[in-house]
Amino acid sequence: MPLVALTFAFRQITTPVAIPAPIHTRAEQGHNMPDTYQVQPRTTLGKAVKKLRREGVLPASIYGRGLDSVAVQLPYVVGRDLMNKHGYNLLVNLAVEGEEKPRPVVVKQVAQDPVSRALWHIDFLQVDLTRKIAGPVPIVFVGEAPAVKDHHGVLVIHSDTVEVEALPADMPESLEISLEVLEELDSYLYAGQIQTPPGVEVITDAEHLLAAITRPRVLSDEDGDEVVEGEQATEAAAEAAADGEAPEGD
Repeated sequence: MPLVALTFAFRQITTPVAIPAPIHTRAEQGHNMPDTYQVQPRTTLGKAVKKLRREGVLPASIYGRGLDSVAVQLPYVVGRDLMNKHGYNLLVNLAVEGEEKPRPVVVKQVAQDPVSRALWHIDFLQVDLTRKIAGPVPIVFVGEAPAVKDHHGVLVIHSDTVEVEALPADMPESLEISLEVLEELDSYLYAGQIQTPPGVEVITDAEHLLAAITRPRVLSDEDGDEVVEGEQATEAAAEAAADGEAPEGD
């Protein structure tokens, strides 16, 4: 099994190499029209919203450039499904009861219970479809790094999001980047190596480190020979299998 470690470590600068990366925009994934969710105006404010939550109602607010903030509410299960499907910064429409036209919005902030992670409140930003917005987009690492397989390197993920700027309808759901270019030990992937389609720009520092291949720890076996960490257990299991015994462990 490849060794994978998660950490936030210091950046090391090397010359970046351009990497073709599939970018998933809403149009490419079949989202020609944003989903619409029904919400109702909310008159319960302040601490009284606790009663709404107990009744399965999620309080929310809509605000925007040059607009007055509007207090709204929606069923908790609808708000939960909206977050699970769209997350932050992806365009949806809110149809406010009593208003003629739906409002184009993105989720900008969510308040949650610190223990259960249950939703407490959602802040929706009403957007101008002709003005770009910025926000974090998750990175999906695909493929296998040859340096892990061939050189027993350790894949270290330093960051799994980047900041992206685009028109609301063009914000990508995720960015894919291939690990297959990590062929040698001490090789790196940077934010500047991500390619984007027209209209979508990664605004994170180009030298922001995404992933790296570090050298494996070298240990000594019982005979004093150097062994790459992880190989000892593999060799012990192979020897036990040859002797007809089960390897020690859980």
